Amino acid sequence: MCSMIVTVTFVCTLIITPAIANDICTANALPRVPANQRNLHETFQRTSLLYGLSTIGNEYLIKQECQEQLQLFQLGVRTKMPWAVKMFDASASLEPGFTFGHNFWLGNSEVCSAVSRQTHVQISTYLRHQMKPELLTEVAPFNVDFRVLYLRHNSSWQVDAAVIAFASRLHVGLCLPSACTAHEVQQLVQAYLSTDLNAANEFYEMNLQYDYAKDLKLKSTTFRRTSFYLTCFFLATTIALTVAASLLRKSQDLYKANANIRNSRSTNGNVLETTNTSGATIKPHKSELDLNVTSFIACFDFDANWLHVFAPAKVEHTFAALNGLRFGSAICVTVYHYLMFLFHGTRNKVTLYNYQAYVGNVDIFVDIFFTISGFLQAYNHFRNVKLLAVIRQNSLKQNFKLMGLHLFHRYLRLAPLYFLTIGLSDFGSKLLDDISVFHIEHKVYENCEKYWWRNVLLIQNFFDHNDMCGLWTWSLACDMQFSILATVLLFLYVKHPKRTKLCLAALTGTSIAYTYTFGLKLNFDQTIEATFTFLTEIYTHPFARILAYMCGGIAGWYFVVQKPTEWHFTKQIQHFFDYLVALIFFGCIFIPTNHNFSVFTSTTILLFERIIFTVTSCILILSNAHGRMRWFFRFFETTFFQKFNRVAYAMFLINPIVVFALPGFSRSNLYANPLSLFAEFIGLLVILVLLSTLLTLLFDIPYQNLSRLLIQYQMRKKVD
Repeated sequence: MCSMIVTVTFVCTLIITPAIANDICTANALPRVPANQRNLHETFQRTSLLYGLSTIGNEYLIKQECQEQLQLFQLGVRTKMPWAVKMFDASASLEPGFTFGHNFWLGNSEVCSAVSRQTHVQISTYLRHQMKPELLTEVAPFNVDFRVLYLRHNSSWQVDAAVIAFASRLHVGLCLPSACTAHEVQQLVQAYLSTDLNAANEFYEMNLQYDYAKDLKLKSTTFRRTSFYLTCFFLATTIALTVAASLLRKSQDLYKANANIRNSRSTNGNVLETTNTSGATIKPHKSELDLNVTSFIACFDFDANWLHVFAPAKVEHTFAALNGLRFGSAICVTVYHYLMFLFHGTRNKVTLYNYQAYVGNVDIFVDIFFTISGFLQAYNHFRNVKLLAVIRQNSLKQNFKLMGLHLFHRYLRLAPLYFLTIGLSDFGSKLLDDISVFHIEHKVYENCEKYWWRNVLLIQNFFDHNDMCGLWTWSLACDMQFSILATVLLFLYVKHPKRTKLCLAALTGTSIAYTYTFGLKLNFDQTIEATFTFLTEIYTHPFARILAYMCGGIAGWYFVVQKPTEWHFTKQIQHFFDYLVALIFFGCIFIPTNHNFSVFTSTTILLFERIIFTVTSCILILSNAHGRMRWFFRFFETTFFQKFNRVAYAMFLINPIVVFALPGFSRSNLYANPLSLFAEFIGLLVILVLLSTLLTLLFDIPYQNLSRLLIQYQMRKKVD
C-alpha cells in the first residue's frame, strides 16, 4: 500500500512540475508595467480629475459606451497616444494660488477642440521642429465636449473676504467624451470625491461637493425670454423711426419741424428746461410745435440730434464746469465698476481686492451726483419767477397737477434708455450664464423675472441689494425719489417757507439717526468688506444719501435767493481757502479708511465724511457760480468734457454691462496688474464713449425731443 502511494505521488510530481514551470516562464515573458508608469498612474489619479474619473467608472454608475471611452482615454494616456495626451492636457488639474482665492481650474477649451478634429497651423516643412506632428493630425476615436464643473468647498485654507466674488466654488474644466451624459458625469464626480483619491481635496481639506455643470452651449430658452422680444421690438421701432426721419429729412415739413426744435432749444431753451424741471406752464413763443406725425418723426432725426449733442455749451444760465465734473465723476464710477466686475474672472483676487480698497472712498464719492442734481433742481426752480408766481396763485389741486406734469416728463426722459438697459441686462446675463466658463453669483435675469416691477417704479433700492435687477441702478432710483421729494418741498416753500425748513430739519435728523442706528446694529467698521455686506442699509438706501441732495438744493436756493456775501480778505487768504477746499474735497475721496476704531467711532467718521464732502462740494459749486477757483474748474471746462457730457447718462447705465462682458466672454482667467489694467481701461473707456454716444443719439435725445414736443403742445392748449 505504501509503495502504491509513493508511485502515485511520483507520477503526479512528474505531471504537475512541467506545468508550473511553464506558467512561470509564460508569466516572465509577459510585458510588465514599468514602475514609472505605475507612479504616473497613481499621480494622475490623484491630481487629474478626468483621469481619476476614468479609474472608477463601472456599469453601476455609467453606461457601457461612456465607460469604454473613458477606459480608452486612460489606456491612451498610459501609452501616450497624441489624442489622449491632448485630452488630458485640456482638462483641469491643481493650479497654484488656491489659498488666495484662485478657484479657476479651467483647463483649455481650444486644446479640447483639437482632440476630435484636426488643427491646421501654418508651419514650414523646411524648418526643424521638435513637436510630434500627430499633435495636429491625430484625433480621438470618439467625440468630446468641453464642460465646466462647479464644486463647492469649505476649506479654511483659503482667504474668504465677504465679497460676492470670493465665493467658495471651484471651476473645473474637463474635456469629456460626448457619450457621457450630465447625469453620468455627476455620478462619477460624486463617487470620485467620496474617496480620498484627489490630492488637493485631501491636502486643503476642501470637502468638495458637486454643485452643477455647464456645457457652454447656447440655450434656445434664452432667446424666448420676454426681455429679448421687448428689447428687439424697442430697437427695431427706434431704428425704423430714425431711418424714416433720415428718408424724410429733405421734405419741407421736416425741415420746418427741425427748425422749430432747434429754435425751441436756442431761443426758448431756458423756458423749456425750466418747464421740465419745475413743471411750469408758461406761454410759448411763436415757434410752436404741432403734435403730428411729422413732428413726432422729427424727434428721431439723427443729424439734428448729432448737432444737439455736440453743440457748444451756452454761456448764460449754464454751469459748464458742473457738466464736466459730472462726466469726470462718471469715468471714476466706471473705474470702480471695472475693478468690481473683474473679480468674477481674476485669479489674484486678493491683489484686486486691495486695489479696490485703496482706489478711493466709495462710501461717499457717489454723493457728488446727488449734490449736483439737488443744486440744479433748486437753481432752475427759484430762478423761474413766472413759475413761482403761478405756484402762489394755484390751488393745492392745481399745484399737484403741476408737480405730476413735471414728474411725468422727468420719467419720460429717463425711462427709454433705462428700460433698454434693463432689457439688455436681463437677456445678456442669461446669455452669459449659458456660455461663460465662470459662475455668475448675482443672477440678474432671475431677479428681473421676479422684481422687474420695482425697477419700473424706481423703488428697487428699498429692498435687499441681492434681489435687485441691475444693482447699479440704485442711484437712479435714489435720484428719482429725491427729485419727487424736492419737487414737493420746493412747491411747499413758495407758500410755506417755515414749514419747509422744519421738514428739512426733520429729514436731516432722520438721516443721521438712520446712519447711527444701522451702523451700530450691523457693526459697521468702514472696511470695504462691511460696505459690500451691508450695501442695502449703508450704501443704497435713500436715507443714507438724502443729505447730499438736500445740501445741494440748499446751495441752489442760496445762490439764487440770497445775495452773495462780500468777504474782505486779501488774495493770499482767498487762495489759501480755495486750496484748502480743494484739498478737503480730494482728501475725502482718497484718504485711506482706518478700521481700527470702534463701531460707534467708525459710524461717526462715515457720517462726518459724508457731511464734509457734501458741504465741500457745495462750496465748489458756489465758487464756480461766482467765477472763483478758475484754476480748478478750467480742466472740467475743456472741450473733451463738454462734448461728451450729454453721454454721461448712457455711460452710467451701460458701463456695467460692457465691463462684466470682459471676463464673462473670456475662456480663461485673468491676472490683474496695474499696467494691464490701465491699458485695458483706456480701451474700455473709448468703447464706452462711442457706444454711449450712439445710444444717446438713438434712445435718449429723441425722447427728450418728444418730451419737449408734449410740453409745447400742452402750453399751446392752455393758451388756446
